[in-house]
Amino acid sequence: MSLPIGFVEKLPRRSTVFWFLAATLLGIWPALTNRQPFFNRDTTAYVRGADLAISKVLGSRFATDWAEDQRRIIRPQTTVASATMSSIQPKSDRRVVLAGRSIIYGTLLYSGEILGGMWLSIILQSLVAVYLVFIFVVRTLGLDFRYFLITCAVLFTASSLPFFVSYLMPDVFAGFLILTFAILAASWERLGTLDRSIGYAVMLFAVLSHTTHLCLVVGLTILTAAYTLLVHRSNWYRIRRLVAIVATVIVITALWELAFSLGIRRFFGIGPVHPPFVTAALVSMLGEPAVAKVCRSNNYAVCRFQDRFPVDCETFLWSDDERIGVFTIADVPTKQLLDAEQVRFALAIVPPNLGRFVGGISRNTLRELTSIGLSEYSYNPVVINFLRDRLPRHHFERLTSTLAARSDAYAIFGRKVLYGTTTVGVIIIALLLCFGAGPQTSRNTSEKWGVRRWSETTGILFSGIVLNAAICGGFSQILDRYEARVIWLTQLAAITGILTFISQRDISLGRNLNLAQAEQLHVKAFEFSDPNAEACPIALENNSILP
Repeated sequence: MSLPIGFVEKLPRRSTVFWFLAATLLGIWPALTNRQPFFNRDTTAYVRGADLAISKVLGSRFATDWAEDQRRIIRPQTTVASATMSSIQPKSDRRVVLAGRSIIYGTLLYSGEILGGMWLSIILQSLVAVYLVFIFVVRTLGLDFRYFLITCAVLFTASSLPFFVSYLMPDVFAGFLILTFAILAASWERLGTLDRSIGYAVMLFAVLSHTTHLCLVVGLTILTAAYTLLVHRSNWYRIRRLVAIVATVIVITALWELAFSLGIRRFFGIGPVHPPFVTAALVSMLGEPAVAKVCRSNNYAVCRFQDRFPVDCETFLWSDDERIGVFTIADVPTKQLLDAEQVRFALAIVPPNLGRFVGGISRNTLRELTSIGLSEYSYNPVVINFLRDRLPRHHFERLTSTLAARSDAYAIFGRKVLYGTTTVGVIIIALLLCFGAGPQTSRNTSEKWGVRRWSETTGILFSGIVLNAAICGGFSQILDRYEARVIWLTQLAAITGILTFISQRDISLGRNLNLAQAEQLHVKAFEFSDPNAEACPIALENNSILP
């Protein structure tokens, strides 16, 4: 049965807290079985950046073990080094502060570190996941609290969500962002001030945590606003508020980036550098002939490395091999030029190769959509060797004894369970949308309300999944991690769709039962009343006896 907005307040408080805590702990079962949260190569940059910033502002007593590795600290510069060949420069002289390794998310990891082992960080991520699922199931779809628990059980045992909750990376906030956007877009009027405020906070934190999340929220806003204006103008009153919120988030993000850049420039002498993802993607996608044609009439920094093309995105950006790498092995001035010229390079190379560009983006998007898995939850020797010199000793010693370091069990789970449940989820959603969500689902408008909301939010969730594939697959390497971070929204849509239709069936059965009872009461009242009296005035047509 559908519930009033204030249903959760009517539950016993202890019972509600217990089930929330139970769901939160279930959300980190991969980390619990692994005996440690999962590290990525980039985790070290997030933690160390936040550690350095906090210790500089508040004093060295706030520094953690991450700050002791001086090899990872960039030396302040008062002047920019001359553009000498990178091969004769030591690695420490090539380091820059990378924009995109957000110290906002790093602060979450730093907080977990100072309170022990990063466990607080993933518990907070799990709590956010549980809260958003609760708001989606109970507030947005109006389902029973028990259906919220069923949804959590399915998501935390048959989707990628618990793995990304247990991951010390901002990836999980991509899914949180899409779900929060769908909640605000579909159920603005059903949310209280506190729920909306938490939604704004999650959205802002997600956008501040990673650049791709900013692209996601902008794309979702454009698509939703366009659909509303073209198809459902009556919903514009709700969407315009969300558009205003997104605009505010974008402004705050821009101001933060400006403040961060000024702070880094003041301390190190040079500003943060954005890795040239756009240039790397275009070089990989369009190939050496297209680059050579552009370089004949333009003096771009990327043209200095034509002898290393063709090259894929990952190698272009992160390889430290002097023969094939580009960005990582470049000196600081070249890194800055590669960053600054990305837009100009794109405007020069895309128009004459528009067909290949569109085809490449489309092809990579489709490849990314079908590339899901948990391969990064199994530490291979290369990853272990990489982390050996970058993790504090106590973290690394524990990492070597984890299940992820000794087995590929989690990767096997990803290949078998995730592909299976995602495929089944897509089929279920397609069937529900085609045969269950049409106008003939129910003759009663109130009975169609939950189905309509589910259909609206499912459209937004799937738009977010496709946008994520286009952004990550189109402008970066094809990695199963990129799509796996949001694919759990498929399982969420599937299970809530089933529960929504079950709830609707229960409502219909309850309504029919009450009508039958009313008819019996009507007959009995007539039979046992005075023959000269009128029948018991029960308004059957208006169902006035129904709750």
